[in-house]
Amino acid sequence: MNMKRNKKYFKLVLLFSFLFLVTGCFNSNSSSGSGSSASEASTEEAQENTDESESKQNIRAALETVFNGPNEKLTKAYEGMSDNGFKSEELKKHLSHFPEYFKEHYKPYVSEGFYEASFINTPDASYFLEAAHPDYKLKTEGITIEEKEGYYKFAMEVSYTNNQSGESETVEVRGHAQTNEEEKVSSINYINVEDLYQELR
Repeated sequence: MNMKRNKKYFKLVLLFSFLFLVTGCFNSNSSSGSGSSASEASTEEAQENTDESESKQNIRAALETVFNGPNEKLTKAYEGMSDNGFKSEELKKHLSHFPEYFKEHYKPYVSEGFYEASFINTPDASYFLEAAHPDYKLKTEGITIEEKEGYYKFAMEVSYTNNQSGESETVEVRGHAQTNEEEKVSSINYINVEDLYQELR
């Protein structure tokens, strides 16, 4: 068990050792056309809950990105990270999937400052997808968001399915979120998220 945990911690350190470099390269090479395409995809996802305020839609979309997956693209990136040498070009190629994925599925819903704080500077946004790989797949089963004075209270059921046995269990995750004047997510604070992490270890 300790060896498994140490391997995951090493992979996490390895991932974010390259993330600064890869993100910078990706941003400099991104065209306005690809940005428009990502924006259109993000708009379609946000419109799934048209009865909600834009703030609630953005909170929901951000949480769904953090607690759904890893999908095929991220799984290949994790596998490539494990199978290739620390300085290999193939490893850098796999790692480029991370900024691509989160730029499309996470960045449109959060403020610039929170994007940098939760993805560029720390592994918060991808923390649970990294913990789930390679044994589990995460999925949000339901998200409720309640507006309070100055913040939003959320609760959701997150299932974790064993990739080998197909068995699935569910953990409730609760927390608070805030949005800025543009209704983009500016902070997310989890109350009991450690419960899920303990199940994934």
